[in-house]
Amino acid sequence: AVVSTQSTGIASCIEEIRNEIKTDNMSLKMHGIIKLVYLQMLGYDMSWANFTTIEVMSASKFTYKRVGYLAASQSFHENTDLLMLATNMIRKDLCSVNQYESSLALSGTDT
Repeated sequence: AVVSTQSTGIASCIEEIRNEIKTDNMSLKMHGIIKLVYLQMLGYDMSWANFTTIEVMSASKFTYKRVGYLAASQSFHENTDLLMLATNMIRKDLCSVNQYESSLALSGTDT
């Protein structure tokens, strides 16, 4: 009974996340990605949100960008379809005049 309740709770949480990442509101997308990173650490697949992860990585606000890089470092692997987009985003941020964006991109290459 506990497993069934937990599965139902996770399913409703994932549905809520799907709705959050479909919006145009970058703050909601970022919060959805944060939730997905947590669920990914629990063993759930978040690859269906890879494009949204790229979107959050490309945000102009540093706090959003940081969440995108965290999600990418946790969920992207060598066979990820959008890896070329992530590589280009890292390259762009490495060349940024903003030292924080450059350091974030550099830490993103560590994975």
